[in-house]
Amino acid sequence: MLRLALTPRWLSFLALVLVLASIFVGLSVWQVDRAQHKNDVLTHQDVDTTRPFNDVLDAQVPMPQRLIDQRVSLSGRYLPDAEVLVTDRIHEGESGFWVVTMFEVAGAQLGEDARLSSADAAVAKPIAVPVIRGWVADAASAAANPAPAGDIDMEARLGPVEGPLQASDLPDGQVRSVSTAQLINRFDVHTYSGILFPEDASMTGAGDGMPHVDLEAQEEGRGVDWQSAIYALEWIFFAGFAFYIWLQLLRDAYRAQQEEAGGPTEYVIVKQAGQKDLQTSGTHTGNTQDMHAGGAPQ
Repeated sequence: MLRLALTPRWLSFLALVLVLASIFVGLSVWQVDRAQHKNDVLTHQDVDTTRPFNDVLDAQVPMPQRLIDQRVSLSGRYLPDAEVLVTDRIHEGESGFWVVTMFEVAGAQLGEDARLSSADAAVAKPIAVPVIRGWVADAASAAANPAPAGDIDMEARLGPVEGPLQASDLPDGQVRSVSTAQLINRFDVHTYSGILFPEDASMTGAGDGMPHVDLEAQEEGRGVDWQSAIYALEWIFFAGFAFYIWLQLLRDAYRAQQEEAGGPTEYVIVKQAGQKDLQTSGTHTGNTQDMHAGGAPQ
């Protein structure tokens, strides 16, 4: 088969396959570079420029991924009765709680879809965002560090909300995740699809017993761009498939060549002692046929 593969015809086919495979591999590399560039844009976009919170995000609408880690400024007041402790949060190797208090945002507005669906309710309910005020080792430490009263100007980082987790077995006031879906059921508020990590502990009312929580310490990275990764793998698959098709065509051509080179079937005449008729055995078919003495195969 190697001799057939080295003929001009099949070498030409192979050259074509190499060109196609090179194009496919190049497209795969481009897809990976595109994904990396997208991550770089997300990572290095101007998130460090402080933007007004109300210009960045409306309540009751999804938060775009590009807003993660965005620095924002806002004014408002804490709602001290709208506070939860989030369990199993690690600080310097010790498990404890996040203290999460709802912060009513001055000048907040609902997203357009939310305004259409709950225009009447929007008048009665405050619009508040969950704020991670700090970390405590126990519930008593949280009680010793109440949220500041009155109007507050805040600068914070936007973080993503978490999925809801079952918490019916926990003491009252404790949850397992910062889920706005659960918070709006617990507190009569409109809220956001993001949470805030204040830049300064002075904005949270945190004392010595409640260390500040930074978003950077909690963020696990922006993850994999799965769409681009799948496209990149598809191009690699196409490159390999081109070689597979060439090999299959070469194998079929080689088999056809071998069959053509075999020529007509040859027969071996076998006659046993006392046998009147002869038998022929085809060297290619292996079939045994009767034939009369001196005659041709029937």
